[in-house]
Order: sequence, then structure tokens, then C-alpha cells
Amino acid sequence: MNAATIFVHGFNGGVDSTGHMISAAQHAGWAKQVMTATITRYGRISITGSEKMDVKNPIIQVLFENNRAPEFVQINWLHSLLILLKREFNVMEYNGVGHSLGSNDLVNEALMYGDDLRVPKLKKLVTIAGPFNGLRGFLHAKPVPALLRMDHRPTHETKHFKRMLKYREHFPKGVQLFNVVGKVEGYFDNDCFVSVNSARSVKYLLHGVLKDYRELLITGEEGYHCSLNHNPMVFNAMNDFLWNDYATLPNMQTRNVPISTEQLNNNETLATNAG
Repeated sequence: MNAATIFVHGFNGGVDSTGHMISAAQHAGWAKQVMTATITRYGRISITGSEKMDVKNPIIQVLFENNRAPEFVQINWLHSLLILLKREFNVMEYNGVGHSLGSNDLVNEALMYGDDLRVPKLKKLVTIAGPFNGLRGFLHAKPVPALLRMDHRPTHETKHFKRMLKYREHFPKGVQLFNVVGKVEGYFDNDCFVSVNSARSVKYLLHGVLKDYRELLITGEEGYHCSLNHNPMVFNAMNDFLWNDYATLPNMQTRNVPISTEQLNNNETLATNAG
């Protein structure tokens, strides 16, 4: 059986948060969604779909009924789902794709429960706009070349980040990670929700335990937090990273698209929809 790939939305997110990425993967012929796992606000797991895992690269979309639940609650829900997938559906290996807080959920679940033999083995992670070090660095302002030269280690670490560092040695060995980061021109070093510094800090968080780390920095209008998970460039890079063994992803890519005044105004009105 091929590794199943689970898609996890972020804070205040839902079906559309990962739906476009799933549709792109299916349209390109790389994978097929076989089920949706909805986790209720009480932690109960409801599975809908064909449930047949013997297709080429099966996809599972994860939905949190309470999409504003605290991160540690979502981590435990995700852990319970992974146990269920291995026990009931014989999922032995999995990839994870997360947007925003969904990225944190995937990484932190693997940090906290990496030694748990009840869960499938993690192979690859795609993290998109993950606030790994909270809102630290949100008001920093540096040109892109200077950003890319910066160390991935945060200058100031949040309490949560420091706590996750203690679990580093528990993270599964052999995992490959592709990290997508956004920076909206005309603003400081952030995607309007998450700072570049915070999103890139996952490399330091997992330093010495990852098999491979790749990073894509998108600047300009397409670097907006809620655009990254609807971006065809991200779709193509994600598909290649997860399923195309012949693709070569450079260690760093940048794409600059000028942001319009209209988009800047729209971004200010969307501050409650970061998922």
C-alpha cells in the first residue's frame, strides 16, 4: 500500500482550506481522496468516503468541527486519528500536508508521539505558513536577500517553541520536509498573519533529525497567508515533492508578484480567516 497523505487545515479553517490542494493533486493524476475524517468538538472521529486505501496515493482530508480549538487539543485529536488509521485501515505509512496551524499540528504531533508504535510511520511533511514560533518577528523588516541569509534559529523563542524543542529527539527519523513561506510586499516580514522568521523556524526546531529540508519563499500578492494554499505554484511543488520521484526541487525558490492596493485592503478585512 502507498503511504496515505493527510491534509490538515488551520485555525478557523475548513473544507476549502485544503480542498483546492486535494483537487489539484487529483486533477494532475497523482493521488485520490478516499475519505474525510471529521473530528467533533468532543473528539469523536467520523469517517466518510470509500475507505478503500488500496488506490494510488490515497488522500484523507481532516476536518476539525471546532476549528478554533487550542493547538494541544488538536494535536491529541490528530494523534487519535493516526492510531485509528493504522488499527482500522492498515495505514502503515503517511505523509502530512498542513496549512497554518495545521502545519503545527502535524509537526508537534510527530514530536510528542514520535515513539508511539501505534501510529503509522511518517515519511514526508509539507508545511505551509506554519506559525511555529508564534507571532515572533512579525514586525521585522528586511529585504528578501537578507531574509534568506538569516539563520533559521529564532532570535527569541516562545515558551511553546522551547517546550517543543525538548521533544526533538523523539521526532521520527528519515522524514523529508518541504516548507512553504509567504511574505507580502508592502508589509513587514510576514504574510499578514505569520512572520517569515516564525514560519522558517521549523528547520531549527527539527535540526539534526530531518532527512531533508526544502523551502519555498513566495513574495508579493501570492505570498498572502490565505493565498498560499490556493496557489498553483504551491500545488505543483507539493505534488512533485510528495509523489514525483524524478522531480528535482531546488533548496530555495523565490517568486515575486507585486501586490495591489485592492489586495492590501482586502487583506485587512480578512484578519479573522487565517485557516
